[in-house]
Amino acid sequence: MSRALSLPFVLAVLLAACSEPTPPDPERPPVPKAAAAPPSPITATANAYKDAARDAVQATQAQAAEQARAAEQAAQ
Repeated sequence: MSRALSLPFVLAVLLAACSEPTPPDPERPPVPKAAAAPPSPITATANAYKDAARDAVQATQAQAAEQARAAEQAAQ
């Protein structure tokens, strides 16, 4: 058995994971996070393709539902 997986080591890791985090220091306010960068052109293009694919799926499903209704009415 390796030393890294000994029982005291495992217990120490579990206790560290379960312990309460220390409260923030009231004299040091949190550092504001930087604003998110605008999406890259590659991301914008990928999102456009994804939106177009989603729209195509919805249109195909609507067309299939319409055809199913038409077939049902024709069968009656």
